[in-house]
Amino acid sequence: MKNISVVFSKHKGFNVFSGLIKLGLNTPFSHVAIKMTDGDTGQVVYYQASGMDINCVSEEAFLNQEDVVCEKDIQVSEEIYIKGKTFAISQLGKPYSMPAIFGFAVQILLGCFGVKITNPAKNNGSQYVCSQFAAAYIENAEGIELDVTNMTPKALYELMPSLPSVLN
Repeated sequence: MKNISVVFSKHKGFNVFSGLIKLGLNTPFSHVAIKMTDGDTGQVVYYQASGMDINCVSEEAFLNQEDVVCEKDIQVSEEIYIKGKTFAISQLGKPYSMPAIFGFAVQILLGCFGVKITNPAKNNGSQYVCSQFAAAYIENAEGIELDVTNMTPKALYELMPSLPSVLN
């Protein structure tokens, strides 16, 4: 069995986007990444939608920018680990979804007035925000169907208790 983690974090120092996400979602975190140990090198890496694209960074680079608030560890079979890593690598370099982040902003703003809407920016897998990427990773690796388009960091966090801790 191998371990992957869904990591919830916040940007170190002041960051306007991170602050607005935390405020709008009423959470102590604003970011989600997938953490795993590379089987060939033994290095801990983080796959994420951050900056302007889907990327993979070392643990040192991640922790220089982010404070981990919490993480959900999941023990997975070799097969699921390989499926997840293959999916993550195939997504590297895809653009960060600016339409989705603006869609989330509209959702959050209207939610302040009691109006609930789905994200108007539909996700077709060509670009992601962090929580959509993490949800798509889980969906592709573990075969669990999720609402990737509407997945916010808070929605993914609330989903975590329902996910199994061991997947074969």
